[in-house]
Amino acid sequence: MKPAAALLTAAFALLIAGGVWQPYDPDAIDMTARHAPASFAHLLGTDNLGRDLASRLMAGGWRTALVILSVGVIAFVGGGTLGTAAAMLGGWREALILRAAEMFIVVPTLIVALTVAALFGLTPLSAGLALGLAGIGPYALLAHSLTRRTLGLQFVQAAEALGVERLRLMTRHVLPTTLPLIFSYAGSQAGLSVVAYASLSFIGLGADPSVPDWGSMLYEYRIFIFDHPGLMIWPGVAIATITALLNWNFDPGEPLRPGSKRTTVRLSDV
Repeated sequence: MKPAAALLTAAFALLIAGGVWQPYDPDAIDMTARHAPASFAHLLGTDNLGRDLASRLMAGGWRTALVILSVGVIAFVGGGTLGTAAAMLGGWREALILRAAEMFIVVPTLIVALTVAALFGLTPLSAGLALGLAGIGPYALLAHSLTRRTLGLQFVQAAEALGVERLRLMTRHVLPTTLPLIFSYAGSQAGLSVVAYASLSFIGLGADPSVPDWGSMLYEYRIFIFDHPGLMIWPGVAIATITALLNWNFDPGEPLRPGSKRTTVRLSDV
């Protein structure tokens, strides 16, 4: 396993574990220990109400992981399906699907988030749904572009000339070529979903504001930025670390070129 993948796996394991166990109750108030410095008892210190900062970060971490997964699944499946179908169908159906996909880009993410929050409440899943729907458009356009490009490659055209039906052509030749690139894009965009979710939480449209979350913690602790900067530094470090690991791990490799080995086709592949 590559170092980036190992670090990302370990980070996600910690995020998920943080939703199951924390050293302290993240909402337990202890005014006698407010603004306590880092120690063995409180590894990152406490906040203005004496709550353990590490426990609050851990409790908010699993919500971020849940949003990352839900955004990736919704945008990847929805956008990938629309974009691939548009390129494979062609004609007026292609134009209609692309216009529908572009609507997800035109509508502001904030409007989508407000609508989803009104319908389903403030939960990580509703935030993930809002961000996932907002991401369908870019995924669809990318999938469409990659599929059109793949259909023009020599090995795909050779398969078409040999009489391969459209569905088999898509499953045997198009998707194996386009999905790795779309997946790499999904991984790189996952880092943006971390920042987007923190932004929604900062303005009160993420999870329930009464529960600890990285974005809501930044909002709550903003008044202590000069007196106790650690309260804002640690949530910011958590957001930056997960974002950097996602971008590092899913950095796309060398793109497919017409001169690559996959431009040849064998009868056994058809």
